[in-house]
Amino acid sequence: MALRVGFNATPLLSPLTGIGQYIVNLGRALAETGEVDAYSFYGYKWRHEAPAPPRVLGRGDGSWRVLPLIKPLIPFKRELRHAQQRIQFGRGLRRLRLQLYHEPNYVPIRYDVPVVITVHDLSWMRYPETHPADRIRWLERSMPSALSHAAAILVDSDYVREEVLASFAVEPERVHTAHLGVSSAFRPRGAEETRAALGARNLVHGQYVLAVGTIEPRKNLEHVLAAYVLLPEAVRQRYPLVIAGAKGWRATNLERDLRALVARGGVRFLGYVPDDDLPMIYAGARAFVFASVYEGFGLPPLEAMASGVPVLVADRAALPEVTAEAALKLNPDRPDDTALKLAALLDDEVMHADFAQRGLRRAAVFTWDACARRTLRVYRRVDGAA
Repeated sequence: MALRVGFNATPLLSPLTGIGQYIVNLGRALAETGEVDAYSFYGYKWRHEAPAPPRVLGRGDGSWRVLPLIKPLIPFKRELRHAQQRIQFGRGLRRLRLQLYHEPNYVPIRYDVPVVITVHDLSWMRYPETHPADRIRWLERSMPSALSHAAAILVDSDYVREEVLASFAVEPERVHTAHLGVSSAFRPRGAEETRAALGARNLVHGQYVLAVGTIEPRKNLEHVLAAYVLLPEAVRQRYPLVIAGAKGWRATNLERDLRALVARGGVRFLGYVPDDDLPMIYAGARAFVFASVYEGFGLPPLEAMASGVPVLVADRAALPEVTAEAALKLNPDRPDDTALKLAALLDDEVMHADFAQRGLRRAAVFTWDACARRTLRVYRRVDGAA
């Protein structure tokens, strides 16, 4: 019999980042098993469906469009919003007779059923300077209780599991690793297949270096820029640096630097790229660079690998666990060394082909079906103990 599981899908009301992709892809894969009857909560409303992106919401319901306009006019809007969400969420749990609640974004709203939470990383503890102060205060206040009361805790990697166990008083048997997966949309593609998406952005297949990530301090795009400008002029002329990602927190200084480099030529800033085009942007790259100082998993490098693009990735946090020997490693403190490795990856055809093949083999290990099956085992364990 299918488990009636409630998901907090509220993060899907914002542009999709890593957590949003997790919610959508895991929810879809769980529904495809036929063993989960999914209900999703979008801020103030429940829907009988697996979590879905905002573009498919709001059929005849204008509240999704009006809410952002009125929120700035409401005194104490954050407190009122959270209070209303807790009320609507709790009513839904009872009315829908849900057996289990999965909170995919660290801290549950409220619950009177067994809860499974997903902890994606502890970057707010390890690198607090890369997060807004109010987010850190919220997590410091909320996380100990969330971890203490959760029936089970899911993490994206063994690295994060060890961090959780070292940082909080949590029984090891309650913490379970479920590696994320790579969407089948990310695969090798030829120049003809990528032509429309690349042409619209004045890009040429196989003739650019790609970096993908939210424009915020933790993603360490400053390192990528510093390494890129150290490349020989001829290399930069042949392979412009293309950066794709939505604006994040504390992006002002980086945006200023980006604008200056864009104005001089050689760097292209695409901003947020729609989901339909992103696989084409990946597949058209000559190489992919990811210098983040901390990741609990790191989907972008795997997406590049699955696209047949060789990857240069930071040797920090969970990234070595995920990419193993399939990616060339960089030191986030050494842009000069990164420049040398990137130049070799771009120019050495044997090295380029070798890492492209390694990446394809490694990416094939990570599927959303496998993540869903692991997650479902945790659900069944929790339901059996309830």
